[in-house]
Amino acid sequence: MSRREWMTGECWLYCERSGVLVLYVGPLQEDGQHAPIYACEDCLNRLRGKARRYNDARDRAPAR
Repeated sequence: MSRREWMTGECWLYCERSGVLVLYVGPLQEDGQHAPIYACEDCLNRLRGKARRYNDARDRAPAR
């Protein structure tokens, strides 16, 4: 596994700031095209929180 490195760039997530430290989080695929997605630490933390809440709710849901 390669080490992910922070770089100065534009956050593609919630804040859309530029000139901040960002981390490559993966490609966005849309209509046969792709683009690299970068996110700052604040937006990554917000995204992680959403994922945690989603998983917590799924874990509490009754079995089907």
